[in-house]
Amino acid sequence: MSQSPLYAVRVGRHDCFDRVVFDINGPQPVGFVVKYVPVVTTDPKGDPLPVAGRAVLQVVVRAPIFGEDSQGHQPWRAAPQTGASLVAPASIAGWDSLAAVTFAGSFEGVTTVAVGVHEKTPFRAWVYSEPGYQHVVVDITH
Repeated sequence: MSQSPLYAVRVGRHDCFDRVVFDINGPQPVGFVVKYVPVVTTDPKGDPLPVAGRAVLQVVVRAPIFGEDSQGHQPWRAAPQTGASLVAPASIAGWDSLAAVTFAGSFEGVTTVAVGVHEKTPFRAWVYSEPGYQHVVVDITH
């Protein structure tokens, strides 16, 4: 688990896949789990979280969400509310794979995000590191 916060979520559209990137502000290694689930539940409450799409990937990043970390970076930013879109729905409208990127919660330094997709297709996930930052990358094929 990283003490560095997950401070941004970005998306990208490519010829063969759609990409979701989770940016962590710090050099410490970060763990993650990505898998298809029937329903994503909120963390820590455990309520089902509705998300757009016909299938959903649960992404668990072992880092606190911004605003709940001890780093003090960007203290004016409050953590998102459970169910909030982390990516504007209009910005991914019409994409081949992505339907939604929804905040499911952050508890005890672990952040959960629901990535709604149009169809259950193969995906890959890995960590890309650069000085001072870690990036959990999820590519979902078309």
